[in-house]
Amino acid sequence: MEEGLDIISSILGIIIFFAPFVTPFVVVTFTPIRRLRQPIKFFAVGIVSGVVAAFFSVMTMLRGTITSRGFFFIVGISTVGGALISLLLSSETVTEKKRDELVRKSDDQSWRF
Repeated sequence: MEEGLDIISSILGIIIFFAPFVTPFVVVTFTPIRRLRQPIKFFAVGIVSGVVAAFFSVMTMLRGTITSRGFFFIVGISTVGGALISLLLSSETVTEKKRDELVRKSDDQSWRF
């Protein structure tokens, strides 16, 4: 019986470790959040990463594996980490936006004389 509980605790520990890295990719890929612009996407992915970390941390806290301080640490790191990952791996860059605007402006003006 003890061996099964140790396996579950190990699995939850692995999930908590990888959740901040995997959650931003899953959220941006499979949800409508990917349509949001970058500042809003930054906060949304950070919040979702924190919620996922809180869910798995509560499960491990109920098992007695982590304390309440560990819970807050894990949730805080996951929130910040998820937001930073979404910001760093964003496909939108400032230079692309400026180039798009310039091209769009020049295209709009091209038919007018």
